[in-house]
Amino acid sequence: MNDLGVELRFGIPAFRFVLPPGWVQHVPTNAAQEDDVKRASAIFRQANRPDLDAEFRGLMAQTNQAMARTKVFAIYRQEQVEMDELLPMSITASALNAADGENLDGWVSDAFRTKGAQFLDDDAKHIVRWRSEPQRPADARRIEGVSGRILTYVIPAPGTQRRKALVFTTTIVIPDGDVVPGEVVDSLELLSDAMISTFTWERELEEPVLPTASSSDDPVG
Repeated sequence: MNDLGVELRFGIPAFRFVLPPGWVQHVPTNAAQEDDVKRASAIFRQANRPDLDAEFRGLMAQTNQAMARTKVFAIYRQEQVEMDELLPMSITASALNAADGENLDGWVSDAFRTKGAQFLDDDAKHIVRWRSEPQRPADARRIEGVSGRILTYVIPAPGTQRRKALVFTTTIVIPDGDVVPGEVVDSLELLSDAMISTFTWERELEEPVLPTASSSDDPVG
């Protein structure tokens, strides 16, 4: 699902995973980001919360600035569905590099200790995931009436000795109140997990997130 340009620029080999009907892949461009804002605005209008539109646009501006500083190379979202069937959820794919001369083992181990990270599948140690709340810059004010859930999935790039990883980030936008019931948010989280669980490298074998000796028993070792 990624082209040769991504592999040459970011060092992420070709991969694929299953998208549900109506989901598409986009390259992150200004036009695509503006379309995301319009789609979210429509969701807020349907929820009878037009007051959140301007504040959400501010949050998206901050998010877009952060994306510009990171190595996001793909966005996955619903598109080929009716507006009233849109889910408040999208996924980005990005490349993560360790500092020169280091690998990502310490960062992943810290996620197990401090972020509640777990292996997505106990029988497959090549994907680790955790849940968090959206993080905003220190000088950015909180958007009243909007919260969210962030799911992070880390997959080491084969042949890099865990110095490079592919990171999927699922963002679920949640208006406050009973607009989106908790069980619906939980089902969106399960949908995200199910999508990422179909991930496979096109030409490479999976690589464990942590060294084999520590990943089998004590991931935070």
